[in-house]
Amino acid sequence: MKNIKKIIIGTITMAVLTANIWVSPAFAALGDQTLKLGMDGQDVTDLQVRLNDLGYNNITVDGVFGETTERAIKELQNAKNIDADGIVGQDTFQILLGDRRTEVSRGSAPGRYKTVLDIKATAYAPGPHDNGQWGNLTYMGTQVRPGVIAVDPRIIPLGSRLYIEFADGNGMYGVAEDTGGAIKGNRIDIAMHSVDKAYDFGVQNVKVYVLS
Repeated sequence: MKNIKKIIIGTITMAVLTANIWVSPAFAALGDQTLKLGMDGQDVTDLQVRLNDLGYNNITVDGVFGETTERAIKELQNAKNIDADGIVGQDTFQILLGDRRTEVSRGSAPGRYKTVLDIKATAYAPGPHDNGQWGNLTYMGTQVRPGVIAVDPRIIPLGSRLYIEFADGNGMYGVAEDTGGAIKGNRIDIAMHSVDKAYDFGVQNVKVYVLS
């Protein structure tokens, strides 16, 4: 009877764990899935925070993709001359999360941050060429995409939101979701769309603001 009970309990435990795994997409990181009206979850919250960073301050950060969020996305899409459908697909993610060319609309570093670091930055791309056995995945299990930053967790905690200021005054926001064997100390690796873009980036000295 004890063995039977153990089997039953083990089966129930596995079912619960499986259920938790299947609901995890609700907690996907921004950029992992297309977002549109009616959706909710952590990635929608991240989207709303990013829109607020870009100056769309009338949005309530509640994790629900409602009409106000959709309207802000359409305004952003119109401003960037892409199809204004209110759906956050790859083109819109590239604008929101950005690569080296994405400028912050305010044109200045954020007012609130925990610390600022002088960092040497390189770049990398998804796939085995740059990311070895991990392919398209970050250390945290999300997709490698523009806006993902590989860090040394001893210096910058994983999950931190970052603002990276380049020498020419332009900047971009990102999230520390990845690590790397060569990323030790005051080093970061910025995810790009392609290996070519990563090569073009080269090595740059930047300031990294760890946001509060």
